[in-house]
Amino acid sequence: MKLPTTHPLLTAAQSHPLALALITGGTTLNYPELLNKALGIRQSLFERGLKADQVVVLDNLPPEAMIVALWACSLGRFIAFPLNTRFPASTLKATLSNLNPAMIISDRGLIPSLAVTFNELTESSQGPDARNAVNFNLDEAATLLMTSGSSGTSKIVVHSHGNHIANALGSNLNIPISANDRWLISLPLYHVGGLSILYRTTLTGATVVIPDPQTSLLESITKYQISHISLVATQLQELLEEPKAHKSLQKLKAILLGGSAIPKSLLKRALQLELPIHISYGSTEMASQITTTQASDRSTDLNNSGTLLAGRDLIISAGGEILVRGQTLALGYQDGLQRTDLRDAMGWFHTGDIGYLEVQGKLTVTGRLDNQFISGGENIQPEQIETILTSITGISQALVLAQQDEKFGMRPVAYIQTNELNLKVGELVTELKKSLPGYMIPVAFFQMPAELLQDRMKLSRKELMKFMLSGNNHLHALA
Repeated sequence: MKLPTTHPLLTAAQSHPLALALITGGTTLNYPELLNKALGIRQSLFERGLKADQVVVLDNLPPEAMIVALWACSLGRFIAFPLNTRFPASTLKATLSNLNPAMIISDRGLIPSLAVTFNELTESSQGPDARNAVNFNLDEAATLLMTSGSSGTSKIVVHSHGNHIANALGSNLNIPISANDRWLISLPLYHVGGLSILYRTTLTGATVVIPDPQTSLLESITKYQISHISLVATQLQELLEEPKAHKSLQKLKAILLGGSAIPKSLLKRALQLELPIHISYGSTEMASQITTTQASDRSTDLNNSGTLLAGRDLIISAGGEILVRGQTLALGYQDGLQRTDLRDAMGWFHTGDIGYLEVQGKLTVTGRLDNQFISGGENIQPEQIETILTSITGISQALVLAQQDEKFGMRPVAYIQTNELNLKVGELVTELKKSLPGYMIPVAFFQMPAELLQDRMKLSRKELMKFMLSGNNHLHALA
């Protein structure tokens, strides 16, 4: 897949001079205005002595400032590092002390000696300097992104400009978007799922919309005339609980759904409502989407993650692991001041996910290698049990953990999120036995700990395991 050799924001400003680039709160910016703001911040960074390939940390910035700063770094050949502000400050400080960034754009001053506020950069800017031409190299590092850490210790992934652009181009070939469209970002910009939207829209002259946090998703979809939206399963579930949201969702051109295994009951409901759903499988290392379903799949089957997008390669190893490579694969991991490769000798990245490809090339992801455990000599993949549980009416989320057992070594225990007060264990067991062998039936069922669900779109396996090991839990067992 051929990539553009001119910076995408420069191209958008020239090709779509009247198109809105950004709507956030009460602010609107067209592409030339966004470009000028970004070039102004770039100039301020130059004036403070920053040089190409130095790391600029973007901390707790409001959306408009974050987007301007991201493009300023890209135009100046600085490496932007938007921080995942859900991590504790102590963790972020330790990460930054090992990384040795050149500057932190922040209002809270994680490392005061390096901190500058966005307003200070804006006020000191003399505007774009024509003498500083925009030099653009697809192979140079563009961003650092922290992985979620849900399957282990968080890593810092290094992406090039080309990685982000290739991912966006492949996505746009599958989910068309034009200068007349608006993509709502409800995912954080420190997450690859949010950041990738900036590239998809800029490459086509479309508009990014970031609503006020006090405004509901439904209100934002209607108010801003949204055409495209990216969601995780929990967000869609909440929307579908509002009957008045159904017509608004049906009017959208595309709903990109990813982030984790998606409950079958949710997909069934989406199909019944004829929503423009696209299911995606992706990773931070591959700059977002790897496979995604096509519009033609909606009327028949959404139980897989679709086919491979342009710019990517994928194979299944002899052990069932999903291996990927291609134009979207990151440059490596940043470990302090060192950059380590993430490829094997053949150039493949080992995702740690397991799955299989159908004859038509559609990918089904069945779980993660590191979640698998053995019970009485049998391999158990927790995700397989979770998929069946979330197909049961009333269960919106399920996680299965291994519990020590003297006879079998390990046995599965299920934790479910449900609003069905009368849900009985016997009914769950009966339903599970229709699809699973006896050794995969959980020996106990508990309500998901309420204290872990507060302010979270989805509970991770790692968080639940940590909570269970703390000993400070009071679980409600289903009868």
